[in-house]
Amino acid sequence: MSVVGFDLGNESCIVGVARQRGIDVVLNEESKRETPAIVCFGDKQRFIGTAGAANSTMNPKNSISQIKRLLGRKFADPELQRDLQSFPFRVSEGPDGFPLVHARYLGEENAFTPTQLLAMVLSNLKAIAEDNLKSAVVDCCIGIPVYFTDLQRRSVLDAATISGLQPLRLFHETTATALAYGIYKTDLPENDQLNVAFVDVGHASMQVSIVGFKKGQLKMLSHAYDRSLGGRDFDEALFKHFAEKFKEEYKIDVYQNARACIRLRVACEKLKKMLSANPEAPMNIECLMDEKDVRGFIKRDEFEQISAPVLERVKGPLEKALAEAGLTSESVHFVEVVGSGSRVPAIIRIITEFFGKEPRRTMNASECVARGCALQCAILSPTFKVREFQLMKVFLFQSLYHGNQIPRTMSPKKQWYFQRGTRSRASKL
Repeated sequence: MSVVGFDLGNESCIVGVARQRGIDVVLNEESKRETPAIVCFGDKQRFIGTAGAANSTMNPKNSISQIKRLLGRKFADPELQRDLQSFPFRVSEGPDGFPLVHARYLGEENAFTPTQLLAMVLSNLKAIAEDNLKSAVVDCCIGIPVYFTDLQRRSVLDAATISGLQPLRLFHETTATALAYGIYKTDLPENDQLNVAFVDVGHASMQVSIVGFKKGQLKMLSHAYDRSLGGRDFDEALFKHFAEKFKEEYKIDVYQNARACIRLRVACEKLKKMLSANPEAPMNIECLMDEKDVRGFIKRDEFEQISAPVLERVKGPLEKALAEAGLTSESVHFVEVVGSGSRVPAIIRIITEFFGKEPRRTMNASECVARGCALQCAILSPTFKVREFQLMKVFLFQSLYHGNQIPRTMSPKKQWYFQRGTRSRASKL
């Protein structure tokens, strides 16, 4: 029985594998720990993962990324419409009201559903795990955001079935992070509860959870989220800033060239990472557009100023999570920050001011979800013996359709179906 955990990120994916000595993160064909969630269609073949990322710059209109944002959402969804403005590929409304992604493949136009595209990504991740384990991979645990609707969860299950996987559980990313943090702790109190806040700022969303730990157990006290607040929003702020600047200085409009947009967005992402460690950073791009080389320069203070509308939204999920947990900032003993977007100094400053304590980084910011999913898969597997660690949830999730909360008193069988993401089946029990 395979024991594998998949972290399906908006930008990149990570595969965790449980072994007798612990959890390992699997390397892909390029010996990298992160695999881009990109599918690139060519005239003769398709490229997935690292190969797709390498070809995306040369073939932007047929390179599909951020598949997670398209999954299980109506085409008329306002959030989806905002996302489509920055996508270089064409998306239209299908006959059922859901999005269809158009790409030229094998010399003809094709339309793909987001579920089919996610299945391609999962097939690539499955192949990476099988190459490492030297055996077939079927059973797994897949990490999903806590705000996924029932339709989005079903889409993940359908994509897994298409790729030949059998998920034992769809595991909330917040719970996976908490499990990866707490199961190795040997100094947890037996009576008093240790409250830890986990702030996960990913590529496109922010999730906050407050968890109570005791010896041998964790209790999910609350969670909150912003589905459209992540590292890409800071990239977009830099992109718009330099697009206007280059239009004035060099008389070029990058919005008119899909390849130039991608190159500038990649440069802005690198610039954001440089500003996380340096007070100022330069930008140099050769032949960005119309055979013109461009140069730019920005200071961290200026970057935070143009990102002010994004930074103002960071405190909202923090306040909501703390209120739902019924705690004060003094009652939270530790704050852990994870996620690829959590390295922005301004975010750390806001978190520090809110909780009154410095956030810690005791876990790998990018790999904790995959490790937690692999641990959960090992707990469910009869072939592994894992330390006794109980997962208790004060609530399971809120209905995103009506805003009402699922009753906390339900049978174990119903809870099992809810944890697997099959809400409608649980409602019939």
